[in-house]
Amino acid sequence: MNIRFLKQKTKARLLEMAALITPLLGGVGGGLFTSCTDWNDHYDAGTALTESQQAPLLENITKNPELSQFASLLSKTGFDQQLNSSQTFTVWAPMNNTFNYDELMATGNDRLLRQFVKNHVARNNYPATGALDQKVFMLNEKLMHFQGNGQDYNIQGIALQAGQQNIGSNNGTLHLVNGKIPYLPNIYESLNNEQFALDSIGNHFHQYDVRTLDEQRSVAGPIVNGEQTYLDSIFNESNILYRNFHAYINQEDSNYTMILPTNTAWTAAYDRIKQYYNYVPTMRYMDVTGTNTDTTIVVNLKDAAQLRDSVTKYKIISDLTYNNNVYDNRRLPELKEGDTPQNDSIVSTLGNIIYADDVKSLFAGAKRVDKSNGAIWVTDALNLPAWSSWNPEITVEAEAFYFKTANTGSVTTKTVTTDQNPYIKGHISNNKYVVITPYTDGSHPEIYFFLPGVRSTEYNVYVVMLPSNITSVTTPYKFNSISASLLFMKEDGTLPNTETSQRNANPLSGYETSSTFVTSLRDETLPSQGARIDTLFLGSVTFPVAYYGTGDCAPYLRLRSRFNSSLNKYSPDRSLRIDCIILRPKELDDYLQSHPGYVYDKHNVY
Repeated sequence: MNIRFLKQKTKARLLEMAALITPLLGGVGGGLFTSCTDWNDHYDAGTALTESQQAPLLENITKNPELSQFASLLSKTGFDQQLNSSQTFTVWAPMNNTFNYDELMATGNDRLLRQFVKNHVARNNYPATGALDQKVFMLNEKLMHFQGNGQDYNIQGIALQAGQQNIGSNNGTLHLVNGKIPYLPNIYESLNNEQFALDSIGNHFHQYDVRTLDEQRSVAGPIVNGEQTYLDSIFNESNILYRNFHAYINQEDSNYTMILPTNTAWTAAYDRIKQYYNYVPTMRYMDVTGTNTDTTIVVNLKDAAQLRDSVTKYKIISDLTYNNNVYDNRRLPELKEGDTPQNDSIVSTLGNIIYADDVKSLFAGAKRVDKSNGAIWVTDALNLPAWSSWNPEITVEAEAFYFKTANTGSVTTKTVTTDQNPYIKGHISNNKYVVITPYTDGSHPEIYFFLPGVRSTEYNVYVVMLPSNITSVTTPYKFNSISASLLFMKEDGTLPNTETSQRNANPLSGYETSSTFVTSLRDETLPSQGARIDTLFLGSVTFPVAYYGTGDCAPYLRLRSRFNSSLNKYSPDRSLRIDCIILRPKELDDYLQSHPGYVYDKHNVY
């Protein structure tokens, strides 16, 4: 058998297969024919390989006089040796004087490597052949569009030099291009944007950066002084903030809108928000969950000032990021600078809803800048009202069991059913309520509701109560009469002395200071046995200390069935039917008075 003849036939067949398959596989399969060691390992020395095909990419770049500037930048970053390895790459190399070489030479190596060198290199083979419209992920994970019509080709709009494309190498393909491929930062990278003063939010995010070497994906080099070195180091980067906020603004395949406050806006927001989070080193609350005897629980904060600082910064960024792929957020990519948003609402990545009026305020005066994974809106003022973000209305559902009772026969949770009295006016939140019955016919049941999440601010306090005939038209209607009082910390973190607390005009100013509140008598405008669900205003209260984020530490509201002699003749009802407790920020209540129909998110429900 003629061995020489067989080798030539095998060689010819391999070349034929490569010619047929490589254009079809493009960037995916091209490496099958170039990622082995050297073309000479497969063919006889007499095959018609060009000089470039026998050389690595680095050699083909350094020998080309049109690429001397690019070669110099490769050497500066140390990435040149990667192009001398057995890995398969495609390089789109900008020719001399088609970019600002001096500016890039003055750029730090980390930025130069990511924003320039790796912006021009991709793994695997991407030949310019035939009709082409291909998406290519560069080494910096940026997505580029590689296009052509069989004659003219471009990468992200930058033209390939005619006659200087598809330069084969033994570890990939080289194309010469007429300019630098544009680098478009993603949103996370834009926190370092030098165009705007974003140091405050940028520094806050970056203190949570974690960068770890991915040994499995990195290319190992020699052992030096007992330590493993790597020819190609690949790192995994993570940040607990964007994980906790479900806002992966670092990922190129994402699509977000993010409001970015300048240093001016950050400072103003910080000074405004911190007033709602006044913590003291030693906090106290009354534990009434175990027995009828009140017990004071002491909570020592590790660092009250640090907690205030951390919570304040957390609240600044809580509602800045929006996923453009969900809900009415899908309109955001089309929003132009200076336009009025037409969204009914948008939903932050934390699930908070910003309704139409506040959406307009959020984007007012902001500057839009497009990014590789969405857009940022840079603003000198965070225009969200407090109640839409860091100081929301708090609703405590009675059935949530954040309470303790006394002088009570039973506590029952009821679910609203279809046989509810149709003549009752009003709404029951969550379709559930609690019934507290007296221990004896003559006793006065009482209940202590814990109020989680309270900020150091002023609230208007409401209790929503249901009438005795809520479920049946045949049940006689009876009204309720209750007293209400609060127990909460003073500014120094101490609890008021129950024996010496002073009475004054505000029924909620301190422990056991109470007034009587009476639900409505039967509404004469309603049919027989009709009544209404009453929302009783108990008064205004200013909490000098914040409880938000301190675990079980919370103030409580005490409600007690209470009647004076003048009401006994009406045969009042001693059982209490309670839907919920509402703590509405005073500033929100004032706003609602002058803005009827205003819609806001009641998202803090316990």
